[in-house]
Amino acid sequence: MKSAGSGIVAGALLIGAFAIVRPAVAPIAASAASDGASIYSAKCSSCHKADGKGGGPFPALAGAADVTAKDPTAIITETLKGKGLMPGFKSSLSNADIAAVLSYVRSSWGNKASAVTEAQVAGLNK
Repeated sequence: MKSAGSGIVAGALLIGAFAIVRPAVAPIAASAASDGASIYSAKCSSCHKADGKGGGPFPALAGAADVTAKDPTAIITETLKGKGLMPGFKSSLSNADIAAVLSYVRSSWGNKASAVTEAQVAGLNK
């Protein structure tokens, strides 16, 4: 017959084993592809809003011609260097992060434009 205490010890050991395994899993998740939606939420939505409609001095990204242009050079350059009140993200986001967030913006809120590649960003990030 088990004592009530043995279940608690077994549970603690199980939790301890999970804690030991968990750090080995975390680096794999961290190396996964950049998540444009998360980056947008953290870096862009406070001005351009969660729905991409902007407001006040901050332009809408939803339906914007420069956002949905066939050639994404202008929007990549604006994101790297900044424009108006928007800071440049050249030094704070990687080329992969910028490609991910711009791909998210170009395909959200009814926008239907092609994805931006890391190579396209790198070619302009000089």
